[in-house]
Amino acid sequence: MGGVPRHVRALAALAAAALLPALAACGVGGPGGSGAGVEESRVVTATEPSRTASPSAAGQAAPRAGRTTSLFFGDSYIIGGAYTGPENSMGAIAARRLGWRYQIRGGGGTGFVAGNPDYDIPNYLGQIKQGALDVGPVDWLVIEGGGNDKTDDPALITRRAVRTLKAAERRHPEARLVLVGTMDPTIDGFTDTDGVIGAMRAAANRLDVPYIDAQHWLEGHPELIGPDYDHPTPAGHRRCGRNLAKALRALE
Repeated sequence: MGGVPRHVRALAALAAAALLPALAACGVGGPGGSGAGVEESRVVTATEPSRTASPSAAGQAAPRAGRTTSLFFGDSYIIGGAYTGPENSMGAIAARRLGWRYQIRGGGGTGFVAGNPDYDIPNYLGQIKQGALDVGPVDWLVIEGGGNDKTDDPALITRRAVRTLKAAERRHPEARLVLVGTMDPTIDGFTDTDGVIGAMRAAANRLDVPYIDAQHWLEGHPELIGPDYDHPTPAGHRRCGRNLAKALRALE
């Protein structure tokens, strides 16, 4: 595909990272939730929005006892970043399409190996130790990531992903655990994420965890990537959310 120089992507990504504090206004309280926001480390914490307060949830049925509960954890692709907040991220969109109650947790610029030093956010294991998954029992725990680890050694990514999945299982033995491999924004081809995709698949296979490969979800749709050449637009999140819902439904 026609490429964009990597130094341009790097500069654009840094510019996008400066937008992360704006997510502080995106957390909303949901039924049975305690409210939300961005904690001091700027880790996003969002619960399902009120059915009457959110246009994106219009037409949905009111929550009821016994409704499926879920927790989505990951980087800016799953929580929303740069152009989209957590309420309209692919994770929230997928949950609403499935009729699930949901919470969104995670931190932009982080991964199984990577932390985000600009905002003092640790990698996934560090976030879990800080309580990122401590939300009470859930039926589904969906962990997404890898995009910020793509320059790391695949063997290291696999080891860290295995440790992260084991930590998640210890926190939520009651939940159906699913791993989602990173979406690739496709601007400069897919080869730069082949290694991390293989590493994550290996981790999932090692622990017999269902694996969803999101690498090509925006292939052929450069218009769904924002001007930072990295983060999906709101329309891109909607497309990815539909794909994620379809993949999760197949696992039900």
